[in-house]
Amino acid sequence: MSLPASHEVLTFLADPNPQVRQLAMSHIVGFSAKDSPSRSLLVDKLTDSEGKPLRIWDGSELNVVEQIKELCHDQPLTMHDALSALINLSDSPSVALRIGDEDFLRFLVAYIGDSVSLLADLACMLLSNLTKFEPVCARLLNMEVEDRPFYSFLSPLDLQLSLSGMDADPNDPDYEERKRITAEATERLSKSVRVTEAVKMPALIKLLRAFEEGASVESSSASASNMRERIADTKRDGNERPVDINAQGRPEVRRKSNCNFLASVFANVTVLPRGREFFVQPMVDGDKTSAEAYPVGRIMVYTEHANLIRRGGVISALKNILFIKHAHKMLLASAPGVKGYEDHVAPVDVLPYVLMPLIDGKELSKVDLEDQEDLPTVCQLVPEDKPREPDTALRMMLIECLLLLCTSLYGRESLRRRGVYIVVREAHLAEHNEEITEAIARLVNLLKREESEATQREAEEDVEFAEEAEEDDEDLQLEVL
Repeated sequence: MSLPASHEVLTFLADPNPQVRQLAMSHIVGFSAKDSPSRSLLVDKLTDSEGKPLRIWDGSELNVVEQIKELCHDQPLTMHDALSALINLSDSPSVALRIGDEDFLRFLVAYIGDSVSLLADLACMLLSNLTKFEPVCARLLNMEVEDRPFYSFLSPLDLQLSLSGMDADPNDPDYEERKRITAEATERLSKSVRVTEAVKMPALIKLLRAFEEGASVESSSASASNMRERIADTKRDGNERPVDINAQGRPEVRRKSNCNFLASVFANVTVLPRGREFFVQPMVDGDKTSAEAYPVGRIMVYTEHANLIRRGGVISALKNILFIKHAHKMLLASAPGVKGYEDHVAPVDVLPYVLMPLIDGKELSKVDLEDQEDLPTVCQLVPEDKPREPDTALRMMLIECLLLLCTSLYGRESLRRRGVYIVVREAHLAEHNEEITEAIARLVNLLKREESEATQREAEEDVEFAEEAEEDDEDLQLEVL
């Protein structure tokens, strides 16, 4: 039965020939653009001229969204266009929920988590879009994945050693040594293909590892055009490209993806209470005396990262996390003399990472050294060429982080004793945005006022100041990116 050309090309997404699938996907990715008149073809149920469901070569009914998801397991160029199409389509809540089912989320996490994944940055963009929707966030927070690479490698070195031992001459002087080496290589190969029960870990921990690995990868090397170039290079070079082999005889793979969009994923999941609590709970194998044992301690170090998406997502996530008032003592390595300090020496000190982006080195150099001594150590004597955060929205969020810390008595006293007023005073003098200057004025009011008997009562003052902060600043809302 004849079909319109627009319908017929969709049926080739499931063609047995990989080249046909790639050609079809390269044509169809354009349909997914928001202003494309053909976009509905990808999300609606399609029928032929007789009103019957559109079917593919094996007779099964065509579900275009599901077929595009399936192509994310295909060859790299096909996968590139499939991920790009899903990124475009995920701006629709209903379609995003269809895309972000548990199985596909598990695939995305596993793929992003593996250093060898060539298109992990596109997968991160897609996951960022999907987690804007609460049901997808909830699935991700509940998910555990296997703690092993998405791709399995047979060691080229072990394979070579195992095969070379087959023609060893028993009369050779080194026969016994070659036999031993061959046996060891064969055993390692056997273990690498043996099915074993993999250790499970929370999906967010796997994403956190990828986020840290990608921090040093240049953003330009992970652009869409660069991804296509790398795919083309891989196809052209084949197996001739030299591979570094580590001590275990396995390929040494360096991550090519920066995973910056995972910062947006973290911002999105921390909108949910369970997501916020995840970041302030120590990891199972973590040392509770170390900041790195806590997920928040692993992300806070990127508030001054060169990439806007990474530092913006991290600052947004920190703001969301600071809504947890009971965690303020854990998040502030406060100064001696603050009530509760003796009972709780915090392993995580978020304050320097909130203050540093607000500091201008040239302005701080004019502040008396005696006053600077109150600041966290890393915030003292910073280079004069250090700039303040240039993005207006991020400066606002950083001030809001400080406002949220002021919703607890412990937080206010910590900020007072650690020189926060010095930083925000200089920031206020240089700020041109009226909303930010108003927010700083509210912050200074909280820091400079005397604590009354009512505010000294921990349980009551927490509620009072939280309500006051919310009334004063309607912008103190959870951040979704």
